[in-house]
Amino acid sequence: MKKSIFITLFFILTTYAIQAQSRFKAGLKAGISTSQVHGDTYEGFHKFGFDGGATLNAKISEKWKAQFEILFIQKGSKFIGDANKGDMRFYLMQLNYIEVPILFQYQHKKFVFEIGPGIGYLISSKEYDQYGEVINGIPFYSTEISGSVGISFLIYKNIGINWRFTNSLTPIRNFASGASTVGNPGQRNNVLAFTLIYTFGNATTE
Repeated sequence: MKKSIFITLFFILTTYAIQAQSRFKAGLKAGISTSQVHGDTYEGFHKFGFDGGATLNAKISEKWKAQFEILFIQKGSKFIGDANKGDMRFYLMQLNYIEVPILFQYQHKKFVFEIGPGIGYLISSKEYDQYGEVINGIPFYSTEISGSVGISFLIYKNIGINWRFTNSLTPIRNFASGASTVGNPGQRNNVLAFTLIYTFGNATTE
């Protein structure tokens, strides 16, 4: 009797483990971020940085998935004036975040479309201008709520590339003027990221 119970329990646990393995897939991603900060008076995605970390993908249905990520991502902004035109201005904002996006994904053949929220924790920040490091700048908030939209393409088996746009939904700090409105409460990060993705386990496509 005990032997039968043990065999049955072992069969149930083995079946569950196999199903869980097929439903959940871990992965790694790494690439570059290009960013700007809305409201700092400098335009253009001129600040380059690193974007990478770990992913966990959960299959919901044949076409729908959910993906949880833990990333280290560098954001901020950069401006270099044109010395030939007498513009000697320089500005650099360096922001390092630990970010946790939660994305809902729809797969169509080798393409995966994604959208979802995320939360970021600021681990370090620095600012520089043409005179050196800015010491008494406007303080940054320690957390950031963001929204992301992106698309991935499967290159070969478990390897894919991802393009993603992420925009702050909450301000990263106040405007220099101190003015704010409900729709525009402060400076916000805008990030374009391009990453290479590797997924562990057996890759599946339509």
